[in-house]
Amino acid sequence: MKQLLSVDMFKSFANNLPIIDNCTVDANEVATLKLSSNDEIIMKLVISRDGYPKLIKNIITEMKSDMYCVILAPYITDQTADLCKSADFGFLDLAGNCYIAYKSLFVEIKGNKNNNKPKRAIKSIYERSSVVSSVILRNILEDTSRKWRLQDLASAAGCSIGQVSKVKDFLLKLTYIEQGKDGIVVTDPKAIMRDWARVYSDYSEEKVQCYSLSSITDIEAKITKMKKETGIDCLLTGFSGGVRYQPVVRYQKVHALLDAKDIDNAVEYLGLKRVDSGANVIFIIKYDPCVGVYSRMVKNSMVASPVQIFLDCMSLKGRGEEMAEEILSKEICR
Repeated sequence: MKQLLSVDMFKSFANNLPIIDNCTVDANEVATLKLSSNDEIIMKLVISRDGYPKLIKNIITEMKSDMYCVILAPYITDQTADLCKSADFGFLDLAGNCYIAYKSLFVEIKGNKNNNKPKRAIKSIYERSSVVSSVILRNILEDTSRKWRLQDLASAAGCSIGQVSKVKDFLLKLTYIEQGKDGIVVTDPKAIMRDWARVYSDYSEEKVQCYSLSSITDIEAKITKMKKETGIDCLLTGFSGGVRYQPVVRYQKVHALLDAKDIDNAVEYLGLKRVDSGANVIFIIKYDPCVGVYSRMVKNSMVASPVQIFLDCMSLKGRGEEMAEEILSKEICR
């Protein structure tokens, strides 16, 4: 659909559906649809300048019409689609994705690629290059019940209020947070983490694969000793870190976060052999120190934060997603 956002867009769309004989739209943006079954359906059309949940939620809340309403937007996010359906609203975007469920008419079209969606904006705060945004997210997700004033969050993240405001505005648009007189608070941590994981997994991480004859337990114990004896900071992550929070899976590989400069010394200290296949120890090179934010001692081992472990586990084969979801539900959304 290459036309501009307007009620004429809906008229053209409806008249191209085989189940509709004719669609007219009056000056009050009320559409009358005559179906091939001879039924006549009347609905109110509402134009939205974007498809973010916050704006759509406001439209739904403020709508006074008793008629079935269809929202016309440049694009519709997955969250917006769910919001419309639960409120008994229909929608149509510029790519032809739609949902209309009223009386005898049911139309659902999804999956059409929409070039009107601001892809850069959606990904920007989650990209690994957005280190400041990453630190802000890690702070608000460390305790999802806390209400943050912007100045306090800026101080905790070591950044400016302007940078915090950018992240806040983005999350407000998606209704992932709420803002009140006492500050902002996370309302949908699962949505934040799942969006973040999708962007995070777009990047190929630098990894060093190694093999050891020692057991997994012995390797992890020696990693813990390594900090005391050499000063090398190494954080357990993936399954190795996840089971220290929630022991729900068995695993055969150690995953750990390590600075690139420490790789050679760590391999030597741990008595490992670098391999191209068959590894049972995998070092993930830290792309930035932010991956260590809120790391902690858990069961005598230094472990990455639940947020970082979720991100790392979501890219692991096997039962990685299961481990990640357990961490999300029990440690992040607690």
